[in-house]
Amino acid sequence: MEGIQKNVEHQIRWMCIGFAVASGVNLIISYILRLSYLPVFYIVSALIYLVCTWITKLRRFVPIYLLCWLLVATQSCLTVYVLGDDCGIQMYLLVLIIPSSYIRFADVSFGIQRFFQIAACFLCIAGYLISDELVDYLLTPMTEIDNRAEFFFTLLNVTGSLTLLSMTSNIFVRNYQNIFLKLLHQSDQMATEAERDTLTGLKNRRGLEHLLVKEGPVWEQEKYPITVALGDVDFFKSFNDTYGHDAGDAVLRHLGTLISGLFPPEAAAFRWGGEEFLFLFPMPPEKSVVYLEQLRVTVEESMVSWGNRELRFSITIGVSRQGTVDNLTQLIQEADQALYRGKEMGRNRVVSK
Repeated sequence: MEGIQKNVEHQIRWMCIGFAVASGVNLIISYILRLSYLPVFYIVSALIYLVCTWITKLRRFVPIYLLCWLLVATQSCLTVYVLGDDCGIQMYLLVLIIPSSYIRFADVSFGIQRFFQIAACFLCIAGYLISDELVDYLLTPMTEIDNRAEFFFTLLNVTGSLTLLSMTSNIFVRNYQNIFLKLLHQSDQMATEAERDTLTGLKNRRGLEHLLVKEGPVWEQEKYPITVALGDVDFFKSFNDTYGHDAGDAVLRHLGTLISGLFPPEAAAFRWGGEEFLFLFPMPPEKSVVYLEQLRVTVEESMVSWGNRELRFSITIGVSRQGTVDNLTQLIQEADQALYRGKEMGRNRVVSK
């Protein structure tokens, strides 16, 4: 939340800088034309905008926003009084509609946020209409500028206000797009981590659910034969009791590395629980058994360094018969039965149902 607040404050600061630059440009033009009142007003307003950039905090957003609105509204009326025409100054009021959304990040109730946004839009539009139409009839201007000067001044302010509007809207959208993409990336990362076993690097049960949602319809449509296998590290409890749980974790970590390196890309491996692993192959059992037997042999021949010891272990694997995605639960049960039979037969083997 603190990062978002700093981001919002950064955007408000840029908004004030934009208004300060616009005031500076108008100051130069009004000074060149030797207009009354306006140069002094623009000097004061530019200084106020710069002070706002210095004191900008999210908790001060409302007074800073209202101050900006008051300066633009005063500027519009003063321009009509001095020149006899608003010369597009009131367009700067429309720039303030987008930044009114920053109230959403202030520490106030939702009701106040909604009221502020509605009131800000109403004030900006009302200020625009009043300075553009009503003030012309209420004030007697000091002078009437010629059409060429009026066109130039209007073009300058309309261009400046639209540029400022584009800048504020771009900053607003870009920064929150970045925040959204960052949150989306974090969400995807958290979802990926939630589907992966941190010890072995393999997917967990939730990862299986996600895989079935993603690939299941394709496998079902293409009528892929599905083979399920369950593997269990032999005598793992005794292994833990003899060497300790850290050594057991080292064995599981090593097994996860072997599985990731041996299986083809289309196969999927999951840590099913404890020392038990589930293997899913979108292929017939005779092809799957080749990879599973290769895994069994590799495990048997490998060693895990632990302290001054070279630890050896083995794995028993039960393989189901060929099936489809819609009978996955049955395939897992059959693989479990085959695994149990493999343990009865002496372990360290691949047994098919």
